[in-house]
Amino acid sequence: MRQTVAKLMLLGATALLAAPTQAEPVRWSGNGHLYEVVVVPEGITWLEAKAAANARGGYLATLTSAEENRYVWSLIAKQPRVWTTSLRQGQADAVGPWIGLVQIRHQAQEPKGGWQWISGEPLTYTNWAAGKPNNLEQIEDYGHLFRVAGSNDPATWNDFANDPTQLSVVRAQRPVAYIVEFDRKPAP
Repeated sequence: MRQTVAKLMLLGATALLAAPTQAEPVRWSGNGHLYEVVVVPEGITWLEAKAAANARGGYLATLTSAEENRYVWSLIAKQPRVWTTSLRQGQADAVGPWIGLVQIRHQAQEPKGGWQWISGEPLTYTNWAAGKPNNLEQIEDYGHLFRVAGSNDPATWNDFANDPTQLSVVRAQRPVAYIVEFDRKPAP
């Protein structure tokens, strides 16, 4: 009995440590929407992040203007827990949260065609990092916030694999955060 209780306590502690953490949603006056940064320490794929955002009553953030992009950047800029790394050619790039940018392959002319916001909003504003999207290994169809190694500039966007651990050319971890956007205050 004592051993069973100890196991349950250990399992509970493990589940608690692995549980996603999020900041309270904050409203941006630019469009009246709320934004929530959710951290998943063990990493998360884009498809998992999309499903989790939907389950919360929102969607992965759609950054449709430079102002909105700057606002979302302000939520994560000084938050080391939302960043992980990918190693390429001896440099460690900063891998930030997933956003609601997806490439529809059957419509795409690789690597730049077919990108759209999951909300259906038009993709008229972009903030790709230099040389991106590049569709590395022909499996990078999902957007996330990104900083080139050594850069102090605000995050740009990068195309990434749903599960970046599948990339062979780059040693990458799954992003450890995603950003949820809500059109109105979510239910508790």
